[in-house]
Amino acid sequence: MKAMTQQKSLKALLLAVVFVFAACKGESPTAPPPGGGTGGGNNPPTTGIAITLTASNANPVVDSPVVITAAVTVNGAAAPNGTAVEFVATGGSFSATEVVTALLRTTTNGSASVELRSTVAGVIRVQATVGNVSRTVDVTFKVSPTIPPPTSQAPSITSVSPAIGIPSGGQRITIIGRNFKEPVKVLFDTGGPLPVETLVISRTDTQLEVFTPSVNLGVGQQLVSDIIVITQAGTVNEARAELEDGFTFRLEVLTPRISTTTPNSGPVTGGTRVTIFGDGFQSPVQVLFGSAEARVVSVDFSQIVVESPSGRDTSPGGSGAVTGPVTITVRNINSQTSATMVEGFRYVAAVEVISVGPTEGPFTGGTRVTIDGIGFVAPVAVSLAGFPAQPISVTGTRLVVLASGITLTGCDDITGPTTVTNIVNGDQADGPDFVYRVPRPLVTGVNPSTLIEGSTGSVTVTVLNAQAGPVRITIGTRAVFPTGVVFNPDGTAVYTVPLPTNFDFPTEDCSIGGVDGSANEPLDLDVTYLNLQTTCTDTAAEALTIIPLDQTCQIPASPESSFVVAPTNGAGCAVPPTVTVGNTSDAIVTFTNSGGAPLTVDASTITGPNADEFTILPSTRVIAPGASASFTITFTPTAAGAKNASVSFATNDPDEGAVILCIQATANP
Repeated sequence: MKAMTQQKSLKALLLAVVFVFAACKGESPTAPPPGGGTGGGNNPPTTGIAITLTASNANPVVDSPVVITAAVTVNGAAAPNGTAVEFVATGGSFSATEVVTALLRTTTNGSASVELRSTVAGVIRVQATVGNVSRTVDVTFKVSPTIPPPTSQAPSITSVSPAIGIPSGGQRITIIGRNFKEPVKVLFDTGGPLPVETLVISRTDTQLEVFTPSVNLGVGQQLVSDIIVITQAGTVNEARAELEDGFTFRLEVLTPRISTTTPNSGPVTGGTRVTIFGDGFQSPVQVLFGSAEARVVSVDFSQIVVESPSGRDTSPGGSGAVTGPVTITVRNINSQTSATMVEGFRYVAAVEVISVGPTEGPFTGGTRVTIDGIGFVAPVAVSLAGFPAQPISVTGTRLVVLASGITLTGCDDITGPTTVTNIVNGDQADGPDFVYRVPRPLVTGVNPSTLIEGSTGSVTVTVLNAQAGPVRITIGTRAVFPTGVVFNPDGTAVYTVPLPTNFDFPTEDCSIGGVDGSANEPLDLDVTYLNLQTTCTDTAAEALTIIPLDQTCQIPASPESSFVVAPTNGAGCAVPPTVTVGNTSDAIVTFTNSGGAPLTVDASTITGPNADEFTILPSTRVIAPGASASFTITFTPTAAGAKNASVSFATNDPDEGAVILCIQATANP
């Protein structure tokens, strides 16, 4: 018994030292569980996140622990170790000794866990958040039954496997025994003021799986702990089993060894995520690239993930060459053991385009362009204004490329950046803009430039900077299409186009003998070139002149009307002239045009007391010069007796104007 007491005293003393050391380090009871990475967790991803949130027991007894586990994937793969997961409980607590309703945990192998408790019955909602994605799970705490267990149901511990583990905790161990009734608590008594409760992963009546807690130990030290199992915790049937000295924490002295790194190169700007493979790695570790310390992302026994420092920091003075190989050193801080890999990482220059010359060329391609910069690694891909160029020579600081010809879809110059891409590692940089020049077309000549009215055949239109493709030529307002084209070495194209006919000539005022007239003038026509594919166009103003055959002064002719009434059945009336219509015969009125212009006669208007008994056809006549035309008047009486009406013949005769005739008829009884 004394020996046991001494042993407990030693354990208590050792724990006191451990707690003092932890306080100096500023550790928090809400710190992430072991294996969760370093530096408080990675920044969470922002896209492709999925969370599966589960509870080890959805209906636990009050005051019993429930393990809440968040399984996190990013784009279908387990989230990187150290990804931050925020747990928030509505009601309940994440601690057995104080009210803690929010905890930050980091993932290990894609999952993170917390332990939930409640001192009262009811539903507790737990939310887990990663980046902008959240999931919830409900746990219903209930009051345990009050039936006491039979004496034969008392728990007992038979063995623990493994019985030795690392002081950093997070090790999965199995406790063998019997009567492990829910809810179950497992505590490690290391001789301190209070036992440390740990996380129960799974339970059967004869077996428990738990994670070991973490303790602080120096190199070569060990700490022996009792294991306590409390069954039916928080109920009137609560029972306790203890295995004295059931587990030993031991800090082994590990010597690291580096086997390989991937990737083994990166840009001088740093920030490359490098995985160091080997064995004997023991957290905390220090990783150096040359003399610069890398940021450690995660550590386990066989691999370390770090971010490379800037190449400029790798030399002792922080200056000098920033490219080339550096030695990687891994140091286990606790044991002060280390390993190195000579030329474990190579810094390469990041791609940068400094200058480009020339910065423009014709759209037909063929321009030889020199690109100066750093970090060019063959094979490279180069584009000018978005169009691929052909590399001719490649060095680390200079490229020479040949601009490709491009197919035009418009008439504007095409401008865009000069882009260089290292095909192997994907490094890319943009430089000054390159401009593909698109020369504007110019109509330089039309041959012949003067034609006589009535000429037939074709003319040629000469265009500078014409482009291949369908072309339309417009002469005045008449669109014509070339029947042939010849491209000359001087950059001109000669199009042959048919000549339109039947032009409307402009006129100028003139007079003969005091009578006003007009005379035709020469017609000046614009000639327009249009490339239908690129829409490039140019117009030569008044480039073609058509001379009218007749340019004499023309006096316009006027119509002149005269009329004859036949037959004349009766004496008629003197003013106005009268036409008599019989019961069965028609009256004919004939107009003759004795002038020099067409005569228009409109006889559509009949008025008078009996207008509705007379009709006249046709209603209108157009009479050519020297010709005659007749109108027929028909009488259709509705009752016996004398009838009369009048008809107005409207004419365009400037002297005669309108002619009004009386119509009279007698209807027989």
